[in-house]
Amino acid sequence: MNNHVNNRRNGGYARPTGGYLPIFALVAAALVAGCKKGDKAKDAVAGADTTAAVRVVVLTAKPMAFEDWGNYSADLRGSDDATLAAPMQGGRVANVSEVGMAVKAGQGLCDIESQRYQAMMLSAKSAMDVAKGELDRQKVNVDKGFVGKAVLDQAELGFQQARVSMLQAQRAYEDSRCQAPFSGVLVSRMIERFQTVAPGGPTVRIAATARLQAVVAIPESEARDFHEGQTAEFSLVQDSARVFSGKLKSIDRAVEAHNRTVMARIDIPNSGNVLRPGMVGKTRILRKKYDKAIVVPSNAVLRLQEGTMVMVVRDGKAVQVPVRLGPGLGDSVLIESGIAEGDLIITVGAFQVSTGTKVAY
Repeated sequence: MNNHVNNRRNGGYARPTGGYLPIFALVAAALVAGCKKGDKAKDAVAGADTTAAVRVVVLTAKPMAFEDWGNYSADLRGSDDATLAAPMQGGRVANVSEVGMAVKAGQGLCDIESQRYQAMMLSAKSAMDVAKGELDRQKVNVDKGFVGKAVLDQAELGFQQARVSMLQAQRAYEDSRCQAPFSGVLVSRMIERFQTVAPGGPTVRIAATARLQAVVAIPESEARDFHEGQTAEFSLVQDSARVFSGKLKSIDRAVEAHNRTVMARIDIPNSGNVLRPGMVGKTRILRKKYDKAIVVPSNAVLRLQEGTMVMVVRDGKAVQVPVRLGPGLGDSVLIESGIAEGDLIITVGAFQVSTGTKVAY
């Protein structure tokens, strides 16, 4: 009865007695000690830099020689190259020379009714001789006062008309024989024996092959970088390892309106006649040589919204540096400004870091 009353006075529960109090005290002390150790550990972590360094590959910027080449497609043609045409009235082909033969200037390479055109030429020449004789007679008559100057003028007109007819007939005769205008090689033909050729139709093509020309179309925006005499190289598409050296011989002063390009011609010696007119290849022209230039791999350059950048390492951290690019060559590009000699340029891993990122290399 007394115990029950005492329990109510103490909140309805009996106070622990005997060995329970020391146990609770030990548990509480352990919890307090653990909390203190945890706080010390957190303080230690907060006071240390636990950021891991990003592994990158760097390149030390060093001045080096660099060559800026312009690369273009090109077609080959002879240094002298001509496609001849059929005579003014056409005709039937009696004979035509074989492709590949060497020819001399003035040599006939076909026969398109050449006898008929020869007769026309001789007739025109006779008419011119008659007109010349008439002109000479009238000069004498004018000098003696037998006729007025109007008669002499009429004779002069007749002679000139006969001379024009003779020159036209002579040209037709030359075309009927496919007469070579220069020495070279018959590189192709567009007619066959017994074929009837239309007036002015193509007959044969002749080219001087000892030296060839690579004809190049250069974009208007790049044409200002080139001039006659610059070093150039040509290689065939199917044999790019073999390079033929040459020089830029000429560059047009006018721009092609339909494609905004400028035509240039590169003179190439054709030793051994390896190259042939009509072949297609690649040519490059040396724009400029740099004795000392900072050159980096193209994958080190970041083209961002705010501009062109390169990541460099300074004091163990990445730093984003704006740069101005120059010409490129293959997988490399010249840096015109922004990078100095000795800078550590991040070449691999540049996209994985930003300014302030710790790096290791």
